[in-house]
Amino acid sequence: MNYDKLDPELYPTKLYLSPEKDKLFEKGVWPKPFAFNQDVVNVFDNMISRSVPLYQEVLTCAAHWAREYYQPGTRIIDVGCSTGTFLELLGRFLKQNATLVGIDNSQPMLEKAEQKLVQIKQIHQIEFICDKAENCSFENSSVVVINYTLQFLPLQVRQLLLRTIYEGLVPGGLLFVSEKVKSPYPQFQETITRHYEAFKAHNGYARTEIERKKEALENVLVPLTEAQQVQMLYDSGFNQVDSLIKLHNFISWVALK
Repeated sequence: MNYDKLDPELYPTKLYLSPEKDKLFEKGVWPKPFAFNQDVVNVFDNMISRSVPLYQEVLTCAAHWAREYYQPGTRIIDVGCSTGTFLELLGRFLKQNATLVGIDNSQPMLEKAEQKLVQIKQIHQIEFICDKAENCSFENSSVVVINYTLQFLPLQVRQLLLRTIYEGLVPGGLLFVSEKVKSPYPQFQETITRHYEAFKAHNGYARTEIERKKEALENVLVPLTEAQQVQMLYDSGFNQVDSLIKLHNFISWVALK
């Protein structure tokens, strides 16, 4: 083990999140179907931190794994980088200069990310790409992070994208992926859903907000089972896959080339 990479001062580290509160689903007309437009971008940091269990822990974990598996001279790519929260966090973690790439098909998201990473640009090379992930190249990357993004893509595109990522990674490259999943057992799924909605209520969302957002996401966010997701990783070429974090219906894996 390389103990030079272990720094207790890095753990825990707070995320750089915009303060504007998510009130999109409180009343009136809400986004339907759900889309990452300017209204969503304005409150996205608050929305995802209140809607995804262990969000800070997942991003912190991803940053540690990225730091461990980064190979100098290669790229670290965040697919579906949204407002750049992970890249900003990683930029503070990495002690050596690196090329950090953020991919998102929402220009308003990338504009927010540009603002968030102003100071990080003084340390690392930052590149943003506004395009669909399946159109992008992952060549010469040693770490690819794709958190809560595959679930929004058509099923046939997910396998294609994972294969493209695998082919672009250098030998020994790492994929860190987080997804919303569903249980193959209806009774468990019902229990998971009840506890997950209680989690959001605990974070200040009213029942009407929870129901409205669920309706807006219907047929937009399509989760797979954990077994289906893992099989996709193996089918894409990865031969080592392991789960790291799971709570309710959210899980993170690492996969090695």
